Amino acid sequence: MRFEKLEGSFGEVVQDFSPANLTDLALHELLDHLYANRFLVLKTQGLTKAEYLDFAKRIGDPIRLSGDTEFPQIAHISNQNASTQQSRLGAAHWHTDQSFRREVSSVTMLYSVAAPKQGGETKFCNMAGAYDALSTERQQRLNDLVVEHRHGISVSAPAGDHKPLPPKGWVKSYTVWHPLIRHHPETRQRTLYAVTGTAQGIRGMDQQKATKLLNRLREHVLQPQFTTTYRHNVNDLVMWDNPTVMHSATPIEQATGPENLRLLWRISLRGSPPLLQRRRETQT
Repeated sequence: MRFEKLEGSFGEVVQDFSPANLTDLALHELLDHLYANRFLVLKTQGLTKAEYLDFAKRIGDPIRLSGDTEFPQIAHISNQNASTQQSRLGAAHWHTDQSFRREVSSVTMLYSVAAPKQGGETKFCNMAGAYDALSTERQQRLNDLVVEHRHGISVSAPAGDHKPLPPKGWVKSYTVWHPLIRHHPETRQRTLYAVTGTAQGIRGMDQQKATKLLNRLREHVLQPQFTTTYRHNVNDLVMWDNPTVMHSATPIEQATGPENLRLLWRISLRGSPPLLQRRRETQT
Protein backbone atom coordinates (compact mmCIF):
# COMPACT_ATOMS: atom_id res chain seq x y z
CA MET A 1 0.00 0.00 0.00
CA ARG A 2 1.08 3.56 -0.74
CA PHE A 3 -0.52 6.40 1.22
CA GLU A 4 -0.77 9.82 -0.42
CA LYS A 5 -2.39 13.03 0.80
CA LEU A 6 -5.52 14.18 -1.01
CA GLU A 7 -6.22 17.79 -1.88
CA GLY A 8 -7.56 19.66 1.11
CA SER A 9 -6.65 19.60 4.76
CA PHE A 10 -7.47 15.93 5.43
CA GLY A 11 -8.05 12.59 3.69
CA GLU A 12 -5.65 10.16 2.01
CA VAL A 13 -5.64 7.95 -1.07
CA VAL A 14 -4.27 4.40 -0.79
CA GLN A 15 -2.76 3.14 -4.02
CA ASP A 16 -2.55 -0.53 -5.03
CA PHE A 17 -5.05 -1.73 -2.45
CA SER A 18 -5.89 -5.44 -2.43
CA PRO A 19 -8.00 -6.71 0.50
CA ALA A 20 -7.13 -10.31 -0.33
CA ASN A 21 -3.46 -9.62 0.48
CA LEU A 22 -4.07 -7.49 3.57
CA THR A 23 -2.20 -8.89 6.59
CA ASP A 24 -3.17 -7.99 10.16
CA LEU A 25 -0.10 -5.76 10.36
CA ALA A 26 -1.14 -3.91 7.19
CA LEU A 27 -4.72 -3.63 8.45
CA HIS A 28 -3.48 -2.02 11.65
CA GLU A 29 -1.52 0.48 9.56
CA LEU A 30 -4.62 1.17 7.46
CA LEU A 31 -6.71 1.83 10.58
CA ASP A 32 -4.05 4.18 11.97
CA HIS A 33 -4.22 6.20 8.73
CA LEU A 34 -8.02 6.19 8.77
CA TYR A 35 -8.23 7.54 12.32
CA ALA A 36 -5.52 10.14 11.67
CA ASN A 37 -6.85 11.33 8.29
CA ARG A 38 -10.65 10.92 8.76
CA PHE A 39 -11.32 9.28 5.38
CA LEU A 40 -9.45 7.07 2.92
CA VAL A 41 -9.87 6.38 -0.78
CA LEU A 42 -8.74 2.82 -1.50
CA LYS A 43 -7.78 2.32 -5.14
CA THR A 44 -8.73 -1.25 -6.08
CA GLN A 45 -8.67 -3.30 -9.27
CA GLY A 46 -12.32 -4.22 -8.72
CA LEU A 47 -14.19 -6.08 -5.98
CA THR A 48 -17.00 -8.61 -5.87
CA LYS A 49 -19.69 -8.18 -3.22
CA ALA A 50 -18.25 -11.13 -1.30
CA GLU A 51 -14.73 -9.63 -1.30
CA TYR A 52 -16.10 -6.25 -0.26
CA LEU A 53 -18.12 -7.70 2.61
CA ASP A 54 -15.24 -9.90 3.83
CA PHE A 55 -13.01 -6.82 4.03
CA ALA A 56 -15.70 -4.80 5.82
CA LYS A 57 -16.06 -7.49 8.49
CA ARG A 58 -12.40 -6.96 9.40
CA ILE A 59 -13.24 -3.30 10.20
CA GLY A 60 -16.47 -3.80 12.16
CA ASP A 61 -19.92 -5.36 12.35
CA PRO A 62 -21.97 -4.68 9.17
CA ILE A 63 -25.47 -3.28 9.70
CA ARG A 64 -28.36 -4.76 7.72
CA LEU A 65 -29.26 -2.18 5.07
CA SER A 66 -31.28 -3.93 2.37
CA GLY A 67 -33.66 -6.76 1.57
CA ASP A 68 -31.05 -8.54 -0.54
CA THR A 69 -31.26 -12.20 0.51
CA GLU A 70 -27.57 -12.89 -0.19
CA PHE A 71 -25.99 -9.56 0.83
CA PRO A 72 -28.40 -7.67 3.14
CA GLN A 73 -25.44 -5.70 4.52
CA ILE A 74 -24.92 -3.97 1.15
CA ALA A 75 -27.23 -1.17 0.01
CA HIS A 76 -27.37 0.00 -3.61
CA ILE A 77 -27.22 3.77 -4.04
CA SER A 78 -28.06 4.73 -7.61
CA ASN A 79 -29.59 7.47 -9.70
CA GLN A 80 -30.72 5.01 -12.38
CA ASN A 81 -34.26 4.32 -11.21
CA ALA A 82 -34.63 7.20 -8.75
CA SER A 83 -37.96 8.46 -9.97
CA THR A 84 -38.45 11.12 -7.32
CA GLN A 85 -36.26 14.00 -6.28
CA GLN A 86 -36.52 12.93 -2.64
CA SER A 87 -35.09 9.47 -3.29
CA ARG A 88 -32.20 10.87 -5.31
CA LEU A 89 -31.35 13.60 -2.80
CA GLY A 90 -32.06 11.85 0.50
CA ALA A 91 -28.36 11.94 1.50
CA ALA A 92 -27.72 15.48 0.20
CA HIS A 93 -27.54 16.98 3.68
CA TRP A 94 -24.78 17.27 6.26
CA HIS A 95 -25.07 14.40 8.73
CA THR A 96 -23.35 11.62 10.65
CA ASP A 97 -24.51 8.09 9.82
CA GLN A 98 -26.76 6.44 12.41
CA SER A 99 -26.64 9.42 14.82
CA PHE A 100 -30.41 8.98 15.29
CA ARG A 101 -29.82 5.55 16.88
CA ARG A 102 -28.49 4.64 20.31
CA GLU A 103 -25.71 2.53 18.77
CA VAL A 104 -24.02 4.81 16.27
CA SER A 105 -22.01 3.82 13.22
CA SER A 106 -18.23 3.46 13.38
CA VAL A 107 -17.25 3.40 9.70
CA THR A 108 -19.12 3.86 6.43
CA MET A 109 -17.90 2.48 3.11
CA LEU A 110 -18.89 3.31 -0.47
CA TYR A 111 -17.63 1.17 -3.35
CA SER A 112 -18.08 2.68 -6.83
CA VAL A 113 -19.46 0.26 -9.40
CA ALA A 114 -20.33 3.10 -11.81
CA ALA A 115 -19.40 6.78 -11.55
CA PRO A 116 -20.68 9.73 -13.58
CA LYS A 117 -18.23 11.86 -15.55
CA GLN A 118 -19.47 14.88 -13.60
CA GLY A 119 -21.25 15.23 -10.26
CA GLY A 120 -22.02 12.73 -7.54
CA GLU A 121 -19.25 13.88 -5.20
CA THR A 122 -19.22 13.34 -1.45
CA LYS A 123 -18.39 16.22 0.90
CA PHE A 124 -16.60 15.63 4.20
CA CYS A 125 -16.22 17.69 7.37
CA ASN A 126 -13.40 17.17 9.89
CA MET A 127 -15.18 17.42 13.24
CA ALA A 128 -12.09 16.59 15.32
CA GLY A 129 -10.15 19.36 13.61
CA ALA A 130 -13.03 21.76 14.22
CA TYR A 131 -13.03 20.85 17.92
CA ASP A 132 -9.26 21.39 18.20
CA ALA A 133 -9.68 24.86 16.68
CA LEU A 134 -11.99 25.98 19.51
CA SER A 135 -10.53 27.91 22.39
CA THR A 136 -9.90 25.96 25.60
CA GLU A 137 -12.56 28.03 27.34
CA ARG A 138 -15.15 27.21 24.69
CA GLN A 139 -14.26 23.53 24.73
CA GLN A 140 -14.85 23.47 28.48
CA ARG A 141 -18.24 25.20 28.12
CA LEU A 142 -19.36 22.57 25.62
CA ASN A 143 -17.90 19.56 27.38
CA ASP A 144 -20.93 18.48 29.46
CA LEU A 145 -23.67 19.23 26.91
CA VAL A 146 -25.86 16.39 25.65
CA VAL A 147 -27.68 16.73 22.31
CA GLU A 148 -31.13 15.48 21.38
CA HIS A 149 -31.13 13.53 18.09
CA ARG A 150 -34.14 12.56 15.99
CA HIS A 151 -34.43 11.51 12.35
CA GLY A 152 -35.49 14.35 10.06
CA ILE A 153 -34.36 17.86 9.19
CA SER A 154 -32.17 19.23 11.97
CA VAL A 155 -32.84 22.57 13.68
CA SER A 156 -29.30 23.50 12.61
CA ALA A 157 -29.52 22.33 8.99
CA PRO A 158 -27.86 24.78 6.57
CA ALA A 159 -29.88 26.27 3.72
CA GLY A 160 -30.11 23.89 0.77
CA ASP A 161 -29.98 20.67 2.75
CA HIS A 162 -32.50 18.07 1.58
CA LYS A 163 -34.86 16.04 3.74
CA PRO A 164 -33.46 12.58 4.53
CA LEU A 165 -35.44 9.43 3.84
CA PRO A 166 -36.28 7.55 7.07
CA PRO A 167 -35.64 3.81 7.40
CA LYS A 168 -38.65 1.64 6.55
CA GLY A 169 -41.09 1.59 9.48
CA TRP A 170 -39.17 4.21 11.44
CA VAL A 171 -41.03 5.91 14.31
CA LYS A 172 -40.72 9.64 13.68
CA SER A 173 -40.81 10.54 17.37
CA TYR A 174 -37.97 8.17 18.36
CA THR A 175 -35.33 10.24 20.18
CA VAL A 176 -31.83 9.48 21.45
CA TRP A 177 -29.20 11.56 23.27
CA HIS A 178 -25.49 11.79 22.50
CA PRO A 179 -22.74 13.92 24.07
CA LEU A 180 -21.87 16.99 22.03
CA ILE A 181 -18.19 16.26 22.71
CA ARG A 182 -17.32 12.58 22.32
CA HIS A 183 -14.15 10.59 22.82
CA HIS A 184 -13.22 8.53 19.79
CA PRO A 185 -13.88 4.87 20.72
CA GLU A 186 -10.43 3.74 19.54
CA THR A 187 -8.06 6.72 19.86
CA ARG A 188 -9.90 8.56 22.69
CA GLN A 189 -9.44 11.82 20.77
CA ARG A 190 -12.02 14.49 21.61
CA THR A 191 -14.30 15.58 18.80
CA LEU A 192 -17.49 17.49 18.13
CA TYR A 193 -20.26 15.09 17.19
CA ALA A 194 -23.17 15.48 14.74
CA VAL A 195 -23.96 19.16 15.32
CA THR A 196 -26.40 18.98 12.40
CA GLY A 197 -28.18 16.22 10.49
CA THR A 198 -30.29 14.90 13.36
CA ALA A 199 -29.55 17.40 16.16
CA GLN A 200 -32.82 18.84 17.52
CA GLY A 201 -31.98 20.38 20.90
CA ILE A 202 -29.77 20.28 24.00
CA ARG A 203 -30.73 18.68 27.29
CA GLY A 204 -31.74 21.24 29.93
CA MET A 205 -31.36 24.21 27.57
CA ASP A 206 -34.07 26.54 26.29
CA GLN A 207 -34.95 25.52 22.70
CA GLN A 208 -34.18 28.94 21.25
CA LYS A 209 -30.76 29.03 22.90
CA ALA A 210 -30.03 25.43 21.90
CA THR A 211 -30.94 26.10 18.27
CA LYS A 212 -28.74 29.20 18.25
CA LEU A 213 -25.77 27.30 19.72
CA LEU A 214 -26.13 24.36 17.33
CA ASN A 215 -26.30 26.74 14.36
CA ARG A 216 -23.18 28.58 15.53
CA LEU A 217 -21.33 25.26 15.82
CA ARG A 218 -22.56 24.17 12.39
CA GLU A 219 -21.25 27.43 10.91
CA HIS A 220 -17.92 26.79 12.65
CA VAL A 221 -17.43 23.21 11.48
CA LEU A 222 -18.43 23.92 7.86
CA GLN A 223 -15.72 26.52 7.36
CA PRO A 224 -13.50 25.76 4.33
CA GLN A 225 -10.51 24.70 6.43
CA PHE A 226 -12.54 21.83 7.90
CA THR A 227 -14.27 20.61 4.72
CA THR A 228 -13.28 18.89 1.51
CA THR A 229 -14.90 17.10 -1.44
CA TYR A 230 -14.09 13.86 -3.26
CA ARG A 231 -15.35 12.77 -6.70
CA HIS A 232 -15.74 9.00 -6.93
CA ASN A 233 -14.10 6.92 -9.65
CA VAL A 234 -14.97 3.38 -10.73
CA ASN A 235 -13.46 0.75 -8.35
CA ASP A 236 -12.80 3.33 -5.62
CA LEU A 237 -13.58 2.17 -2.10
CA VAL A 238 -14.11 5.26 0.06
CA MET A 239 -14.30 4.75 3.81
CA TRP A 240 -14.67 7.30 6.59
CA ASP A 241 -14.53 7.49 10.37
CA ASN A 242 -18.03 8.44 11.54
CA PRO A 243 -17.03 9.52 15.09
CA THR A 244 -14.92 12.39 13.66
CA VAL A 245 -16.60 13.06 10.30
CA MET A 246 -19.81 14.54 8.96
CA HIS A 247 -20.55 14.07 5.27
CA SER A 248 -23.04 15.03 2.59
CA ALA A 249 -23.86 13.76 -0.86
CA THR A 250 -24.09 16.35 -3.62
CA PRO A 251 -27.27 16.74 -5.70
CA ILE A 252 -27.37 14.52 -8.78
CA GLU A 253 -29.79 14.21 -11.68
CA GLN A 254 -31.51 11.01 -12.74
CA ALA A 255 -29.31 8.89 -15.00
CA THR A 256 -30.06 9.03 -18.72
CA GLY A 257 -27.22 6.77 -19.82
CA PRO A 258 -23.84 5.26 -18.85
CA GLU A 259 -22.11 8.66 -18.90
CA ASN A 260 -24.07 10.00 -15.91
CA LEU A 261 -24.91 6.75 -14.09
CA ARG A 262 -23.91 6.38 -10.46
CA LEU A 263 -24.01 3.08 -8.60
CA LEU A 264 -22.47 2.76 -5.16
CA TRP A 265 -22.43 -0.24 -2.83
CA ARG A 266 -22.74 1.04 0.72
CA ILE A 267 -21.79 -0.75 3.91
CA SER A 268 -22.23 0.78 7.37
CA LEU A 269 -20.34 -0.70 10.32
CA ARG A 270 -20.64 -0.51 14.07
CA GLY A 271 -18.34 -1.60 16.87
CA SER A 272 -14.58 -1.91 17.03
CA PRO A 273 -12.42 -3.70 14.44
CA PRO A 274 -11.98 -7.32 15.63
CA LEU A 275 -8.20 -6.90 15.35
CA LEU A 276 -8.24 -4.07 17.91
CA GLN A 277 -10.69 -5.94 20.13
CA ARG A 278 -8.32 -8.93 20.26
CA ARG A 279 -5.37 -6.69 21.11
CA ARG A 280 -7.24 -5.10 24.01
CA GLU A 281 -8.22 -8.52 25.33
CA THR A 282 -4.61 -9.73 25.34
CA GLN A 283 -3.50 -6.60 27.18
CA THR A 284 -5.99 -7.04 30.05
